[in-house]
Amino acid sequence: MLKLEDLAALLEKYSEAASVHVKEFSLGGRFFSFNSQSFIMGVINLSADSWYRESVCLTAAHAVRRANVLHAQGADIIDVGAESTLAYALHMDPTAQIHKMLPVLTALRAANILVSVETYQLEVARACLEAGANILNFTGNERPADLYRLVAANDAAVIICYVQGKNVREVGEFQFGPDPTALMYEYCARPDIRSATPCRTPSSILARKCVAPNRSSPCWQRWARPICSAPMRWPAPKRCWTR
Repeated sequence: MLKLEDLAALLEKYSEAASVHVKEFSLGGRFFSFNSQSFIMGVINLSADSWYRESVCLTAAHAVRRANVLHAQGADIIDVGAESTLAYALHMDPTAQIHKMLPVLTALRAANILVSVETYQLEVARACLEAGANILNFTGNERPADLYRLVAANDAAVIICYVQGKNVREVGEFQFGPDPTALMYEYCARPDIRSATPCRTPSSILARKCVAPNRSSPCWQRWARPICSAPMRWPAPKRCWTR
């Protein structure tokens, strides 16, 4: 778990980078002024295997109640996941994940609460984005181009997570060395990630350099600012996606 002393040391070391402005944009009708304020993400885990017990909700009704509490307490976005990232956790097929997530997602969007969905499965991402999810919290490495197309087509955003392996469920012991900054920078500068912004189609991309989603993050995830943000674009034949 990061301590304030760790964050203070990073701020001192990278003070110049910390002052650089990042792209600001609207999402689901809400403007995110990343350069001047912080935003809070509340986390709901629909898996009984999740290690962070306070985030676990085993029914859709419980999840919706918990999300409403988090929202009332100041959460700007609610992140919903159906499968724990722990090594021993039950693997859920896409159909089971969709069955768990859609009732929660649709209820929260009906209440005008912005929703992020965590998955590495293309089928789950498609179902949730088409049902109104505002953000895809992408915890994998496979078929990223297809995922970016889905995000752009549904006028949503994507959080790109740092993962060593095909997805967050297929990782071993992380190899970082004394300073993981350069390693994660190279990861987020990969051509397949940069390919999300090649043409004129405005949408949104959030790039979050994160190591192990839901293993070390508390129920509140605070976005002081995204590591980087930029317009997300994708080539579309004959027409472009527009906001």
